[in-house]
Amino acid sequence: MKKTIFTAVLVSGLAGLAHAEESTAISFEDLDVNKNDALSIAETGNLPEISAQWSTLDVDGDGQLSKDEFAGYAAPAPAAGNQ
Repeated sequence: MKKTIFTAVLVSGLAGLAHAEESTAISFEDLDVNKNDALSIAETGNLPEISAQWSTLDVDGDGQLSKDEFAGYAAPAPAAGNQ
């Protein structure tokens, strides 16, 4: 009985963790404050992980990130065995 309860608590905790990770993902639309379909460095300024990669993400060098360029940041990295 204790194993069953422990397993149920563990599973519900993991489900909650998975949901929390999904709900904290930042979308392009969330960041695009002025709704011009492009992100400026100012709009991403509070996200140092984007700022640090800006020159790599801004493929066309126009000083803004398009949805496609942002997708390069937002896409999950491939698993080690799937490269």
